[in-house]
This record gives sequence, structure tokens and C-alpha cells, in this order.
Amino acid sequence: MNVDLILGPLQSWPEPGTETLLPQATWRVGGNAGNAAVTLGALGTDARIISTVGQDLPGRWLQENLRGIPVTWVSVPAQTSITVAFTHPDGERSFVTHLGHLNSLCWDDLMPHLLTSGWVLLAGAFLTPRLRQNYPSILEALARRGVQVALDAGWPDGGFTPAVRLEVAGWLPLVHHLLVNEVEACGLTCERDPEIAALRLAEQLAPGGTAVVKLGGQGALAAQHGAVVRAQAPEVQVVDTVGAGDTFNAAYLHALMQGCSLPASVTFGVQVASHAVSSEVRHVLPAALLVPT
Repeated sequence: MNVDLILGPLQSWPEPGTETLLPQATWRVGGNAGNAAVTLGALGTDARIISTVGQDLPGRWLQENLRGIPVTWVSVPAQTSITVAFTHPDGERSFVTHLGHLNSLCWDDLMPHLLTSGWVLLAGAFLTPRLRQNYPSILEALARRGVQVALDAGWPDGGFTPAVRLEVAGWLPLVHHLLVNEVEACGLTCERDPEIAALRLAEQLAPGGTAVVKLGGQGALAAQHGAVVRAQAPEVQVVDTVGAGDTFNAAYLHALMQGCSLPASVTFGVQVASHAVSSEVRHVLPAALLVPT
């Protein structure tokens, strides 16, 4: 969970030593967990978010802008993490992040809260280096208590090297819902086809586990028990796509917790994420999206 500064659209990267003026700038609650938190709050999900936060002005801003959403804040003597997200004319985006307080998040902070949960979303493994070291212990502790674990590790700095793929492979047998985008799925498996990648990843998960691949404007697909379900995205006027995958995560898990089927849950995730990318006010959802069908 961090502060996002979204700038754009950026046509091309400026030459060193030059300046480029951009027409749009937005401050927003961000990060994998932050975007999910905003969506969970809008959906009225019975959920709690646990995050460290810096003792500075951006940290106070972050806490102020998440009032009304149940968050357990662990204050640390560090700068609050900030991500600068650049949108591009083709709808893609690039991120530059200062880790700040995310460096401090550790298992001791989370343990008292996670072990009493029925469902847990572990968000942004590659941006929480201290916590990442404890992932095997965390997953084993959650498995002993029968917790349903969802994982969105994000993009590793340096890409999916053989060492990173081996590390993630060690986590997957204790994960029930793997939530990745198309590039991440292919990076983890060295496959070019996201459907084949999803099927391969699902085989590595806990029994009955689901590998979900988010496909941007093409919707999403999910692999479970050797079968694949797909949900197409509706046509929308895109404002910006920052946080779309995190929004999908929250809506998908919300639907599953309401007892919805896998196809219905994937479809609901796509619907909510599609609304998010077409709206600058991410915490406002149409009434039709508040209850999955």
C-alpha cells in the first residue's frame, strides 16, 4: 500500500537533461493492496487491510484517504512509499517506485492478524523484501489453519529470472488462487500462450487451486482442474488502467466469498475492473456492481 502519482499521457521517454510537460496528474491511494482496499471498501466486503506506513506527510495523506476502510496501520520511522505511474497513449503504463515503508513490512507485523482470517490476499511480494524472505513460513502457517490464500506477487525488479521462477514455484503448492497478468503468467512459465501458462500454473497450486490470468482489455481467464473459463471485458472509454488488476483481485475474491461460481467470479472481477479503468473516482461503483450475480 503506497501513494500513487499518476502522470500522462507520456508519448516517449524524455532525453536526459530535458523537461516534458504532461496534461494530467492525479494523486491516488495505490499499490497492490491499496487499490484492492479501495475496491473492497466500495463493495462492502468484510475485510481488513494490514500495512506499514511512514511517519511523514504522504503517510498522513494515505491514512486520511483510507478513512472508513478498516486498516491496521503499523507506523514505521521511514518515508512513505511513492510510485510514479506514467500512462501512455496506447493505454499501457510504466511505474517507478521508491520502496520506503514497504521495506519494513515483516511477518511479525502481519501474524497476529492473518492467522485469524478465513481468506488472505498476499499482495506485492516483490515490493516487500523483508516479508518476501518469510513467504515459505507464512504460507505454511496459513495452510495449517486452513486459510484460503490468494497471491498477487506483482512484477519482480529484474524480471522473471530462473532464480525468481524457482522461488515462486516453492510458494505455489500452498496457494489456492494465483492472480497474475498475461506478462507475469508467461514470465513464470516461459510459455507464449496465456491459456497454456494458466493451465501449467494451476497444476502447481494447492489441490483445486485456480490460476487467474488478467488480460487487460481482453478480460480474464481462469484455469482449474484442467479446464479454462473466460470472461470478456465490455467496451469502455478508458481513463487510465493503473490498478485495474488489483481492482479485479478484490472483486473476484469478493464474489467467491459470496459463494459465486468461478465463471461468475471472474466475470464480476472483469466488470468491476472495467468500470474502474473508465472512472477517475475509483471508490464509487454503480449499484448493479455491488452484488455479484
